[in-house]
Amino acid sequence: MLDLEQIGARIAELRKEAGLTQYELADQLYVTHQAVSKWERGKSLPTIEVLYDITRTFDVSLDYLLQDADIADDDYETQLRNYPRDTVITRFLQDPDADIDRFFYLLSKPERLRVINHVIYHQNGLDVPALWPYLNKPERAYLLGAILAGTCDFDLNRIFTQLTKAEQIAAIHQYQDGIYPYKLPYIHSID
Repeated sequence: MLDLEQIGARIAELRKEAGLTQYELADQLYVTHQAVSKWERGKSLPTIEVLYDITRTFDVSLDYLLQDADIADDDYETQLRNYPRDTVITRFLQDPDADIDRFFYLLSKPERLRVINHVIYHQNGLDVPALWPYLNKPERAYLLGAILAGTCDFDLNRIFTQLTKAEQIAAIHQYQDGIYPYKLPYIHSID
């Protein structure tokens, strides 16, 4: 059974998070402000067409509006199922307390690349040491290439022991050639 008060509370919460008044939301949905007020107080329910418009306006799923349970902030698997994936990834990347080990494995190849590019170009929140253990070989090569080329300003000493021998040698060669700026440990017989 639908809980009109809970649905109304969710609509009110989403509206307030978006910084909208009841009048502004009503204008966007082509309804009256009284209708919005009734929904938020649990006195009536929007039509299915308006519910659909609400999900598009606030970038949430219909399931989220109608279900009885809230989705935990760290329940990435459920979030990815119930919300637009792009929205979940954006929220994850903006969260300084994001838990990469509970999230990264759930992503598709292009989504994983988006996270890696965020680390390379934004260098806030997620960092290389947190991400490195979860990368596959091509992803490691891509991120290491960005670091060695100077696109991503990162001191490889922080993860040097996690690099493969080949990766260590590539980094040392870039350092010796004057391309990579941070001093790296010396390795015997790098040639």
